[in-house]
Amino acid sequence: MEEQLTLMNEMDRKFRIGDEIEGEIFSIKSDEIVISLVGYKIDGIIPIKELAAQDRVNEVLSNLNIGDKITAKVIKLKNEDNYVVLSRLEYEKEETLFKLEELFKSGENFDVIVKEAKEKGLVAYFNGVRIFIPSSQIDVRYVEDKNALVNTTLTVRLIDFSRENLSKIVASRRVILEEAKLQKEQATWDSLNEGDVVKAEVKRFTKFGAFAEINGVDGLIHLSQISWKHINSCDEILKIGEIIDVKIIGLDKEQKKLSLSIKALTPEPWSVIDEKYTEGSAVLGKVVRINDFGAFVELEPGIDGLVHISKISHDHIKHPSEVLTIGEEVKCIILSIDKENRKIALSIKDAQ
Repeated sequence: MEEQLTLMNEMDRKFRIGDEIEGEIFSIKSDEIVISLVGYKIDGIIPIKELAAQDRVNEVLSNLNIGDKITAKVIKLKNEDNYVVLSRLEYEKEETLFKLEELFKSGENFDVIVKEAKEKGLVAYFNGVRIFIPSSQIDVRYVEDKNALVNTTLTVRLIDFSRENLSKIVASRRVILEEAKLQKEQATWDSLNEGDVVKAEVKRFTKFGAFAEINGVDGLIHLSQISWKHINSCDEILKIGEIIDVKIIGLDKEQKKLSLSIKALTPEPWSVIDEKYTEGSAVLGKVVRINDFGAFVELEPGIDGLVHISKISHDHIKHPSEVLTIGEEVKCIILSIDKENRKIALSIKDAQ
């Protein structure tokens, strides 16, 4: 008798919008799933569009079988066919919102699928719940073509969350990238030592030198450290994007300052001048500077010799530019070498 009364009471229960109901799958149709609600006067249906997020419907359907138990939320008390209309999507949304709230509190990263690019950012979804990623939070740099990210999966972290206002579920990819960048930079700083010779990528030029990157850390190659020869600008020697060998000549890990040198990897030219040049020898060089009293001829990077105006030509000239031009290759005789004062005297006319 008690069992019959209990059953009758259950049969008299009325549904309310938002109730969570557990039932058993009675049949699976192309547009809906019929749910047997044991103990209730009517059965329910779950429209396919209310089964799961659009991108997960097929996956969820493939795992459902007749006789399986399923929990869903009431979204309509009765349709024209006298069924209560249920939504698994709304039930999952509650679960997802709970999960997102936990992710927000813990600061954990998770994956979302980008579905739309808007002027102010990206619209993505996590188990059917909308997640907004502002333009400023997509990357560490400005993303010009947001459409290229549509239908891709991004790893993000929640920076705002509200159950009351779902438009305030906001995520950032930038914070993750910035953390990864900082970790990479710190690992690089920890590994660097003064005197190390490492590979670096030339990134940008300034008037005073070039910046090169070593595993995420920027170092300065001062103009004076690029070559032993005098140069006016970095692009005389270097190219943006090229990989070069550099020596660490200055390292301040606390201030995050790194000084690099290219020329330190080769001997100082004057230190081995005796091994390369002898007085009285003929040598080829390039005219690099001209002034009133003569011309400077580069024998090699860092080694210039002076051809006095009186040693340029057998003919009388008033100015070296009358017979010489910058960049011209000339043959000279070495008249003298003063290693201590770093001076070489040359003669062009004695080589003719």
